[in-house]
Amino acid sequence: MRPKVPRVLAAAYAVAGGAFWLAQAYAAIRAREVPFVEDMPADGLTLWPKVSVIMTACDEAEGIEEGVRSRLADDYPDLEAILVDDRSTDDTGRIIDALAGEDPRVKAVHVTELPEGWLGKVNAMRAGLAEATGDWVLFSDADVRVEPGTMRRVIGFAESHGIDHLPVFPGFERVSLPLDIGISATARGLVAAGRIWKVPDPDSGAAAGSGSFNLVRRSALEATRGLEWIRLEVADDVGLGLMLKESGARQMVANGRGFVSVRFYGSIMEGLRGGERAGFTSIGNFSLARLTAMGTALLLLELSPFALMLSRSKVRRALGVTLLGVDLAASASIADWSGHPPWLALFQPLAIPALTFAFIRTGILGKLRGGIYWRGTFYPTEMLKPGRRFLY
Repeated sequence: MRPKVPRVLAAAYAVAGGAFWLAQAYAAIRAREVPFVEDMPADGLTLWPKVSVIMTACDEAEGIEEGVRSRLADDYPDLEAILVDDRSTDDTGRIIDALAGEDPRVKAVHVTELPEGWLGKVNAMRAGLAEATGDWVLFSDADVRVEPGTMRRVIGFAESHGIDHLPVFPGFERVSLPLDIGISATARGLVAAGRIWKVPDPDSGAAAGSGSFNLVRRSALEATRGLEWIRLEVADDVGLGLMLKESGARQMVANGRGFVSVRFYGSIMEGLRGGERAGFTSIGNFSLARLTAMGTALLLLELSPFALMLSRSKVRRALGVTLLGVDLAASASIADWSGHPPWLALFQPLAIPALTFAFIRTGILGKLRGGIYWRGTFYPTEMLKPGRRFLY
C-alpha cells in the first residue's frame, strides 16, 4: 500500500516540484541566448591585438603537451603562451621547458614555493600574469583542447561587441556512460544556478567564469582589485568574473561546443575528489548542515515527477507526468548545449542519488578534515573562509 501523505504536505511538494522544473525549463530556454563560438566569424578584424595565454599546471604531465600544442596550432597572428609549472613533482616542468625551447612564442615559468595566504593556482596565475605582455589575457587550464581558429573568433567577437570579459564554456569529452550522465546533470544545475544569460546585465548579481577559457581585456583586469582579492577563492574563475563585474567591466558568456573541449574527469572517483573543493567552499559555504540540506532538497525536487506519479490524486499524477516531460526536455536541451548527446536525459534521474551522496560526502570530509586538499596542499577552513568571494 502507498503511504498516506497529509494533503497540505503533498500539495506543497507538488508546488515546489512544479516550480523547480519550470525554473529548469526557463534556464534551458534562456541558455540558448548565449552566443556559440561556432557562429562567430573568424575574419572580423584587420588588426589583431596581442593575446597572452596563461596556462597553469600542477602534476599534469599526462595531458599538458597535447593541450598546449592545440593552442600553438591556432593561426592567431599575435599570440604568446605562458606555461606556469606550479610546484609539480612529475615531468610537467620538463615538458614545458621543452615546449619553450622549440617555440619562441612559449615562456616557461616555474613556481617552487607557495606564499602564505595564497591558493596555489591563483598564485600561479599571478606568476603568469607578471610575464604577460598581451592586450588580452586568456587564463586557461593546461589540459584544455582548443580547435584552430578559435582565438580569431572569440577575439573578433569581443572586440566588435566591446566586451571586456568573455568566459567560454567548453564542450565535455565523452568518458563513460555513468560519468557522462553525472556531468550532464551537473551542467544543467550550474547553468540554472549561475543564470549565465544574466551575466551581461550590469545590474544583476550573476557572475561567471570558465577555468577552461577565461578571456579578459588587460586594461579591464588592471582596473580591478587584482588577483590578490581572489587569492583564497577556490572558484577562482567565477571570482575573477565577480571582480570584473564589480569594477564595471562589460561581460558576456559564450558556448565553445565544438571549439573548446575538456575531459572533465577520468573516472567517477576522480569526479568525487574533484568536486570536494568547490563543493565544500563555493556551494556548501564550509557547512555540513548546508550541504546535507541541499543534497536532500536536490533529491526530493529532482525526483518529484516520479514521486507525484505515485500519488493517490489524479491531479498530482497528471502533474507528475507533465513534469517528467519538462524534465526530459530541459535535460536534453542542456545536454546538447554542453556537447553531450540529448538522450542522456533519459538516464539523468539515476544520477541524482549519486549527486546527493556527493554533496553529503563532501560536507563530511570537509568537516572531518577541517578544510580541503588542492594541488597537494592542505588549506584549513579558518584560512579559506575570510577569502571566499563567491557562493552559489
